[in-house]
Amino acid sequence: MSLAQSRPISRRLLLLGVVLFMLSAACGDGDSATTTEPAAAGGAATTAAVAEACDLTVLFPVNSPILHGFRVADEAGYLADEGVNAAYEFFGGGGEAITQLIAGNGDAAIVPVGNVVEAIEEGNTDLRSLWNYTYGSIFYIATPTDSGIATAEDLDGKKVGISDLAGGEVPIVRGIIASAGLTEADVELIPVGEGTALAVNAVETGQVDAVGGSINDIIALEVQGLELNYIIPGPLLELPAVGFVMKEEVLNEKSDCVQGFLRAVTKGYYWAQVNPENTLALLKKVTPEQFTDDTGARIFDAVITLTWVKDWPNVPMGFQSGDTWGAFFDFIGAERPDVPLGDIVIDDYIPGANDWDPADVKADADAYTP
Repeated sequence: MSLAQSRPISRRLLLLGVVLFMLSAACGDGDSATTTEPAAAGGAATTAAVAEACDLTVLFPVNSPILHGFRVADEAGYLADEGVNAAYEFFGGGGEAITQLIAGNGDAAIVPVGNVVEAIEEGNTDLRSLWNYTYGSIFYIATPTDSGIATAEDLDGKKVGISDLAGGEVPIVRGIIASAGLTEADVELIPVGEGTALAVNAVETGQVDAVGGSINDIIALEVQGLELNYIIPGPLLELPAVGFVMKEEVLNEKSDCVQGFLRAVTKGYYWAQVNPENTLALLKKVTPEQFTDDTGARIFDAVITLTWVKDWPNVPMGFQSGDTWGAFFDFIGAERPDVPLGDIVIDDYIPGANDWDPADVKADADAYTP
C-alpha cells in the first residue's frame, strides 16, 4: 500500500471542501467574494490560501530519476494535500522545453539555467525563476579513459559530441571550453544524440574525442560499455543548475497554486534525502521503464547528492539569487540582460516552499511501501 493510499481522510476532506465551496458559491446572492489568508513574505501564498483545487502543467526537458522529488510529491499525496492537479509533460531537451513554455504550451518548466539564459538573451525578459532543485552542474564533458584528454586545455583541436545544438548541455560545454582559453574555432561541436548507441559509436570510431552531456547521457554511455573520465571545472560545482521557471503573467494568475506545488515538491526532495531506499522503490513502481537495466539506479545514485541545497537548514531548499545566476552568466560567457537579474530570479516563494515539518516528512518516507 502506498502512502498516498494510506491517507484517504485528508483527500476526502479536500474534496469535501471543494464541493462545499462550489455549493456555497452557487447558492449565494452573487454579491459575496471569497477571501484568502494574507500572503507570505514577498507575496507568495501559504497553504491556507489554496481555497480550491488548481491545475498546473509543468514541462520537463527529460524524464529521468533526477525528477524523484516530483514523483514523490505525487505518489505520497503531497500535491493532493495542496489542492494541486499537476500534469507533467516531457520533451527532448531544455531548449525544447523553454521554447514550449514561451509559446504558452505550459504553465511552468523545469529548465537548465543555460537554456533560460539563452532565452533571456533573445529578449524573453518576462521569464521568472522561482526555485532551484540542483546544486552543482548536471552537465559536463566526459572523455575515454585512454584518450589522453584530462583537462579542458587538452580539448584544443578536438571534437566534442553533444546531443544537439539546442541541448541543455551546450552552454556549459562552451563555458568549459572558454575556461581553458579556447574558442569554438579550437574545439568542434558535433551533434551525436543523447547517450544513444550512435553516440557510443561516434566515440569508438573516433568521430568525436569527447562527449558533453548531462548525467543521464554520460551514465547511459557508461552502461553501454564506455569507460570515461570527467572534466568538471571547479566553478561548476557551485553554480545553480536547473530552475523552476514561469512567465510573469502566468505566475501572477497562478501564484497560490505555484506555492502549493513548490512546497509539495520540496517535501518530495527532502523525503529522498532521508530515505533514498524507499525513494528508489517508489521510482521503480511509478516509472518502471527507467529501470529495465541498471541505468536508472546509477543515475539516481549520482544525482541524490545534487538535489538538495548545501548547508540546509541554514540555507533553504530552492535557494538561488541574482548573484548565483550572474556567476552562471559569467561562466558561459553570456551577456547580462538589461533587466536586473534580481528581477528575474526571485525568492518570494522559497519561505513557503520550506514551510513544513521535517519529522513528518521523514515519517512518511519511512512508512512508505510500494
